Amino acid sequence: MSSISFCIASAKNEKYYTLDLLNSLEKHTDFDKHEMLIFIDTDNQNTFEALDEYRKDKPNVKIFRNEGDHQVGSQRNISIMISQATKDVVVYLQSDMVVCPDFDKYFLEALDNNKNRIISAARIEPPVHPDSKEKITKDFGKSPDEFQFDEFVKFTKQLQSENREMMKGYFAPWGLHKETYLKVMGGFDTRFRSSREDSDFIIRLKANNVEMYQSWNASVYHYTCVSSRGIGWYKEGQDADIKNAWQARADKQELLRFIRKWGYFGHEYFPKYKTQLFIDVNTAPEPEQILQIEPFFDEIIINDEELVETLVDRLVFNNYYYTNKRWDYPREHWEKVRHGFIDPRLEFKIAYGEGLTSKDPDTIKLRTNLYDLVKTMGTPEVSQFIQHKNKTFEDLAKSDNYKGTYKIGCFEIKVDNLTDDNKNHLDPKQYHVDSSKYLFK
Repeated sequence: MSSISFCIASAKNEKYYTLDLLNSLEKHTDFDKHEMLIFIDTDNQNTFEALDEYRKDKPNVKIFRNEGDHQVGSQRNISIMISQATKDVVVYLQSDMVVCPDFDKYFLEALDNNKNRIISAARIEPPVHPDSKEKITKDFGKSPDEFQFDEFVKFTKQLQSENREMMKGYFAPWGLHKETYLKVMGGFDTRFRSSREDSDFIIRLKANNVEMYQSWNASVYHYTCVSSRGIGWYKEGQDADIKNAWQARADKQELLRFIRKWGYFGHEYFPKYKTQLFIDVNTAPEPEQILQIEPFFDEIIINDEELVETLVDRLVFNNYYYTNKRWDYPREHWEKVRHGFIDPRLEFKIAYGEGLTSKDPDTIKLRTNLYDLVKTMGTPEVSQFIQHKNKTFEDLAKSDNYKGTYKIGCFEIKVDNLTDDNKNHLDPKQYHVDSSKYLFK
């Protein structure tokens, strides 16, 4: 059996979850052969002290404790752990999981020593989320103190006896060759700090032709969302409502970030073409109407300086405020650490000008006036074009004579070149995280 570096992220309120996960790994894998890397991002239960005691006779257990005032975040600490892993194969586990018997055996069997493959373990979850085809909904408890360990073992052994065929797909927990993660994928996109990083990862996996399979024989019990939302997030009450409200607003901003990056939301790869839109403000503006279409354009030029200042202020506020609040990042801390994240500066997304400014032949230039835009933006022709214009340009690119000017709805459009800008998102180097200061020992 090959050795595995198990990468485990732990945070506040997760001491007992983490210890239970390690207990299941001891019982259900060839534990001493593998490496256990644990990243303690936040700690309010003396988790480090408990794990330090636990690993006294286990030299294969290595820990990094974040001693800063604020979380590093899973999108970065996953890459940090994998960068520090010493084994060729890495498996990422969230602390709110428990592994099934012979997890390592069945995972490696599914991976099949294929460097062009990523394997997800099937999730068994209590009924706090809707059913879906890639998981099994069965309640063995919603916390470690009520977890029915023996019943879980019995259930998963029965599941393994069925030897179900692997299905295509990706979701946490997952594992692959370290080389594939770093040299093909590069890591997670750290612009997504609350959600959508998995959707982004799926698009890039597909674009890089990495096979995605889920093993039913290698499974985990997942208490669900303890890592991201906290204990008892699914319960009714003021505390849960407040926490979920912050998460919902942060998720909305993640969706907008996703659209700004790829030009759409989905899990398949499609081309995107750079666009610059000029809006002639010839009627009374409603800022929210412009902000509504902003994610679908790479740059917007407006000939009203005060309006631009207002739009930029709102754009920047919305983009960072909710996510930073969600993770308890004060503004001062964010300004200190933002260089460690992929951070498209939205301060420059909307600019003042009296006309189109781009000289880039690969940028499609669009022009409209505010009166016509507001009047027609609710019509199928204009709304569909705004949201799906990249498909329009993709179809246009199939023609040998696509260069020229076009009129679609309220937009005058000039096309010089049609170059797929999304290919730039496939370079793995942009996703690398500097892990040099994070030492596991």
